[in-house]
Amino acid sequence: GNASQQDIAFYFVHWFTDLAGAVPTPLAGSEKFVLGFPLKVLSSFVSSFSIVGLLGNCQSETQVWESYLRWRWETHRPPLGPPPEGFGAIAKMRLVVMAQGNSKLILDAFSKLPEADRRLLSEELARTGCQGQSYTTDRLQDTRGPAILVYYGPAFLQKAGLLDPLGAMQVLAELLRQARAMWPLKTNLS
Repeated sequence: GNASQQDIAFYFVHWFTDLAGAVPTPLAGSEKFVLGFPLKVLSSFVSSFSIVGLLGNCQSETQVWESYLRWRWETHRPPLGPPPEGFGAIAKMRLVVMAQGNSKLILDAFSKLPEADRRLLSEELARTGCQGQSYTTDRLQDTRGPAILVYYGPAFLQKAGLLDPLGAMQVLAELLRQARAMWPLKTNLS
Protein backbone atom coordinates (compact mmCIF):
# COMPACT_ATOMS: atom_id res chain seq x y z
CA GLY A 1 0.00 0.00 0.00
CA ASN A 2 0.91 3.60 0.47
CA ALA A 3 1.67 3.50 4.20
CA SER A 4 4.99 4.92 5.31
CA GLN A 5 7.36 3.05 7.62
CA GLN A 6 6.49 5.53 10.38
CA ASP A 7 2.76 4.83 9.97
CA ILE A 8 3.34 1.09 10.10
CA ALA A 9 5.58 1.40 13.17
CA PHE A 10 2.98 3.58 14.88
CA TYR A 11 0.23 1.08 14.09
CA PHE A 12 2.30 -1.83 15.40
CA VAL A 13 3.15 -0.04 18.65
CA HIS A 14 -0.49 1.01 19.01
CA TRP A 15 -1.59 -2.60 18.52
CA PHE A 16 1.02 -3.75 21.06
CA THR A 17 -0.11 -1.26 23.71
CA ASP A 18 -3.75 -2.08 22.99
CA LEU A 19 -2.97 -5.74 23.62
CA ALA A 20 -1.11 -4.82 26.82
CA GLY A 21 -4.13 -2.94 28.11
CA ALA A 22 -6.64 -5.61 27.13
CA VAL A 23 -6.72 -7.15 30.60
CA PRO A 24 -5.38 -4.51 32.97
CA THR A 25 -5.51 -4.90 36.70
CA PRO A 26 -5.26 -1.92 39.03
CA LEU A 27 -1.81 -1.60 40.56
CA ALA A 28 -0.68 -5.01 39.21
CA GLY A 29 0.14 -4.03 35.64
CA SER A 30 -0.75 -5.97 32.56
CA GLU A 31 -1.32 -9.60 33.35
CA LYS A 32 -1.82 -10.31 29.62
CA PHE A 33 1.92 -10.04 28.96
CA VAL A 34 3.07 -11.46 32.27
CA LEU A 35 0.76 -14.48 32.42
CA GLY A 36 -0.87 -14.85 29.02
CA PHE A 37 2.18 -15.01 26.77
CA PRO A 38 5.09 -17.40 27.06
CA LEU A 39 8.28 -15.34 27.18
CA LYS A 40 9.51 -16.97 23.96
CA VAL A 41 6.37 -15.84 22.07
CA LEU A 42 6.48 -12.31 23.48
CA SER A 43 10.20 -11.97 22.67
CA SER A 44 9.66 -13.21 19.14
CA PHE A 45 6.76 -10.79 18.70
CA VAL A 46 8.78 -7.77 19.83
CA SER A 47 11.79 -8.86 17.78
CA SER A 48 9.64 -9.08 14.65
CA PHE A 49 9.00 -5.31 14.64
CA SER A 50 11.95 -4.80 12.29
CA ILE A 51 10.46 -7.20 9.75
CA VAL A 52 7.04 -5.53 9.83
CA GLY A 53 8.79 -2.24 9.04
CA LEU A 54 9.68 -3.69 5.64
CA LEU A 55 6.05 -3.19 4.60
CA GLY A 56 6.80 0.52 4.17
CA ASN A 57 9.81 -0.17 1.91
CA CYS A 58 7.67 -0.88 -1.16
CA GLN A 59 8.10 -4.60 -0.67
CA SER A 60 5.22 -6.89 -1.49
CA GLU A 61 3.37 -8.87 1.15
CA THR A 62 5.11 -12.01 -0.08
CA GLN A 63 8.57 -10.44 0.13
CA VAL A 64 7.94 -9.30 3.69
CA TRP A 65 6.56 -12.71 4.69
CA GLU A 66 9.57 -14.46 3.12
CA SER A 67 11.94 -12.11 4.98
CA TYR A 68 10.14 -12.96 8.22
CA LEU A 69 10.34 -16.71 7.55
CA ARG A 70 14.07 -16.49 6.83
CA TRP A 71 14.63 -14.34 9.93
CA ARG A 72 12.77 -16.84 12.13
CA TRP A 73 14.82 -19.71 10.67
CA GLU A 74 18.12 -17.84 11.17
CA THR A 75 17.31 -16.85 14.76
CA HIS A 76 15.88 -20.23 15.78
CA ARG A 77 17.30 -21.76 18.96
CA PRO A 78 18.79 -24.27 18.72
CA PRO A 79 20.19 -23.31 15.30
CA LEU A 80 18.75 -25.13 12.28
CA GLY A 81 21.62 -24.42 9.89
CA PRO A 82 21.35 -22.28 6.78
CA PRO A 83 17.84 -21.49 5.53
CA PRO A 84 16.57 -24.05 3.03
CA GLU A 85 16.51 -23.32 -0.69
CA GLY A 86 14.57 -24.85 -3.56
CA PHE A 87 11.41 -26.91 -3.68
CA GLY A 88 9.93 -27.30 -0.18
CA ALA A 89 11.96 -24.45 1.36
CA ILE A 90 8.95 -22.23 2.12
CA ALA A 91 7.05 -25.21 3.54
CA LYS A 92 9.93 -26.03 5.89
CA MET A 93 10.25 -22.42 7.06
CA ARG A 94 6.49 -22.06 7.56
CA LEU A 95 6.36 -25.33 9.49
CA VAL A 96 9.15 -24.11 11.81
CA VAL A 97 7.16 -20.95 12.56
CA MET A 98 3.96 -22.93 13.06
CA ALA A 99 5.50 -25.59 15.31
CA GLN A 100 7.46 -23.16 17.53
CA GLY A 101 8.92 -25.27 20.35
CA ASN A 102 8.89 -28.62 18.57
CA SER A 103 10.05 -27.44 15.16
CA LYS A 104 12.94 -29.94 14.97
CA LEU A 105 10.47 -32.83 15.42
CA ILE A 106 8.25 -31.40 12.68
CA LEU A 107 11.18 -30.90 10.27
CA ASP A 108 12.32 -34.48 10.86
CA ALA A 109 8.75 -35.70 10.24
CA PHE A 110 8.55 -33.63 7.05
CA SER A 111 11.55 -35.49 5.62
CA LYS A 112 9.92 -38.85 6.52
CA LEU A 113 6.56 -38.11 4.88
CA PRO A 114 5.46 -40.14 1.89
CA GLU A 115 6.47 -38.29 -1.29
CA ALA A 116 2.88 -37.38 -2.19
CA ASP A 117 2.29 -35.71 1.21
CA ARG A 118 5.65 -33.91 1.18
CA ARG A 119 4.97 -32.61 -2.35
CA LEU A 120 1.45 -31.51 -1.42
CA LEU A 121 2.66 -29.60 1.67
CA SER A 122 5.52 -28.07 -0.33
CA GLU A 123 3.15 -26.83 -3.02
CA GLU A 124 0.27 -25.68 -0.83
CA LEU A 125 2.45 -23.86 1.70
CA ALA A 126 4.29 -22.07 -1.12
CA ARG A 127 1.13 -20.53 -2.59
CA THR A 128 1.08 -16.81 -1.85
CA GLY A 129 -2.57 -16.03 -2.44
CA CYS A 130 -1.39 -12.77 -4.04
CA GLN A 131 -1.71 -12.63 -7.80
CA GLY A 132 1.60 -11.91 -9.52
CA GLN A 133 3.66 -12.64 -6.39
CA SER A 134 5.95 -15.59 -5.71
CA TYR A 135 8.75 -16.48 -3.33
CA THR A 136 12.40 -16.20 -4.35
CA THR A 137 13.53 -19.07 -2.10
CA ASP A 138 11.09 -21.59 -3.53
CA ARG A 139 9.71 -20.80 -6.96
CA LEU A 140 6.51 -22.75 -7.24
CA GLN A 141 5.86 -22.98 -10.97
CA ASP A 142 2.10 -23.20 -10.50
CA THR A 143 0.97 -19.77 -9.27
CA ARG A 144 -2.74 -20.47 -9.34
CA GLY A 145 -4.83 -20.01 -6.22
CA PRO A 146 -6.54 -19.66 -3.93
CA ALA A 147 -4.02 -20.20 -1.15
CA ILE A 148 -5.45 -22.17 1.77
CA LEU A 149 -4.90 -21.06 5.34
CA VAL A 150 -5.40 -23.64 8.09
CA TYR A 151 -6.24 -21.22 10.89
CA TYR A 152 -5.54 -23.61 13.75
CA GLY A 153 -2.63 -25.28 11.96
CA PRO A 154 -0.01 -23.84 14.35
CA ALA A 155 -1.92 -24.94 17.47
CA PHE A 156 -2.40 -28.37 15.92
CA LEU A 157 1.31 -28.78 15.14
CA GLN A 158 2.31 -27.52 18.58
CA LYS A 159 0.03 -29.99 20.39
CA ALA A 160 -0.36 -33.06 18.16
CA GLY A 161 3.08 -32.55 16.61
CA LEU A 162 4.68 -33.00 19.99
CA LEU A 163 3.02 -36.39 20.51
CA ASP A 164 3.13 -37.76 16.94
CA PRO A 165 4.96 -35.42 14.54
CA LEU A 166 4.67 -37.71 11.50
CA GLY A 167 0.98 -38.38 12.13
CA ALA A 168 0.31 -34.65 12.61
CA MET A 169 2.03 -33.86 9.31
CA GLN A 170 0.00 -36.52 7.52
CA VAL A 171 -3.23 -35.10 8.95
CA LEU A 172 -2.21 -31.59 7.86
CA ALA A 173 -1.46 -32.89 4.35
CA GLU A 174 -4.82 -34.66 4.16
CA LEU A 175 -6.63 -31.58 5.44
CA LEU A 176 -5.03 -29.50 2.67
CA ARG A 177 -5.77 -32.22 0.10
CA GLN A 178 -9.47 -32.21 1.03
CA ALA A 179 -9.60 -28.40 1.14
CA ARG A 180 -8.11 -28.27 -2.35
CA ALA A 181 -10.80 -30.67 -3.56
CA MET A 182 -13.39 -28.22 -2.23
CA TRP A 183 -11.61 -25.14 -3.65
CA PRO A 184 -9.86 -26.20 -6.87
CA LEU A 185 -7.00 -24.18 -8.31
CA LYS A 186 -7.94 -21.33 -10.64
CA THR A 187 -5.82 -19.09 -12.81
CA ASN A 188 -7.95 -15.99 -12.32
CA LEU A 189 -8.56 -15.35 -8.62
CA SER A 190 -11.05 -12.50 -9.00
